[in-house]
Amino acid sequence: LQQCVEAIGSKMSNEEAEVAVELLDSDGDGLVGLDDFVRFVEGGKEEEKVNDLREAFKMYEMEGFGCITPKSLKRMLGRLGEFRSVDECQAMIAKFDI
Repeated sequence: LQQCVEAIGSKMSNEEAEVAVELLDSDGDGLVGLDDFVRFVEGGKEEEKVNDLREAFKMYEMEGFGCITPKSLKRMLGRLGEFRSVDECQAMIAKFDI
């Protein structure tokens, strides 16, 4: 989530990211879906905001499920130089699945 926010030109602390994911995960599945992701951004023109968010979200949502999966998170983190196992990515996602 933090890297997605940075991709659209903003910054977010670890604490802010944790709170945001807890608040955004509307169905409690531990995944931030596109609709959840769009809701958390404030300001800017609505159309521009949605387009920016879609592009940032697509960076992580690579499997066509409409959510960020452990496998897609692993792939994107690897592209960013953060190498994690699928299990580690699952743990990252599960941390926010309340």
